[in-house]
Amino acid sequence: MRYIKLYFTCIKRSMLSRLEYKKDTIIALFSFLISNVCSLCSIFFILQAIPSLKGYGVVEVGFFYGFAMLPIALDHLFSDEFWLVAYRRVQLGDMDRHFLRPVPVMFQMFAETFQPEGFGEMILGVAMIIVCGVNLQVAVTFGAIFVLVIGAIFGAVIITSFKVAFSALAFIFKRSGPLLQIIYGFTNYAKYPIAIYPKFIRIILIFVLPFGLFVSLPIDTLLYGTYNPYLLSLGIVGAAVVFFALATLIWTRCEKHYESTGS
Repeated sequence: MRYIKLYFTCIKRSMLSRLEYKKDTIIALFSFLISNVCSLCSIFFILQAIPSLKGYGVVEVGFFYGFAMLPIALDHLFSDEFWLVAYRRVQLGDMDRHFLRPVPVMFQMFAETFQPEGFGEMILGVAMIIVCGVNLQVAVTFGAIFVLVIGAIFGAVIITSFKVAFSALAFIFKRSGPLLQIIYGFTNYAKYPIAIYPKFIRIILIFVLPFGLFVSLPIDTLLYGTYNPYLLSLGIVGAAVVFFALATLIWTRCEKHYESTGS
């Protein structure tokens, strides 16, 4: 209870700090919204020239893209501070104050920043799901909705786990941002059906960097009933638990190598 209270106190402070610059917050929110709209438009133009991707039409691809934005948006809301750890906080010596506090450093990173820009991604994602879902006229079942909810929530946990693990390498190498950017870039592959990729890439996107596990497989379950929704949900939750446990272990080991630096 102490940590829950402390977390919300820190988030409140972060939000008050952000709202000191209201116009900046609004511009940032709309910038994320516009950038994703532009990406969606590029997909639409491509599919106008190529009517389908492995049998998936523009509406189906739009559904994939919209749903993939939900776990990415949730991750963006709660864990954006780890980007700063990876790129500059360790290198500039800004982490000293966090190590002096009687609170776990990783907890402080989660509580340090709340990014409302993620709401822009979430709004667009939900809008795309609704519009594309109506056009697809899918037969909605409880199991399909259940696995989609599990995919969105625990997919965010998996994305965050990779962010935590690779930002922790900055404690050893002082800067791990470029490597984290490469790994995070694989989330873009999750915005499309994994069936369009070669078998080797599909294996990676399910078992190694499982971004396809919590996006493509749940949507295939909704659209075509390809998988058992409850077993798939169990697999997604299990993967999230394993990856977050590994991320926590890597963070704990790496932070022991932290040395204050100012260059």
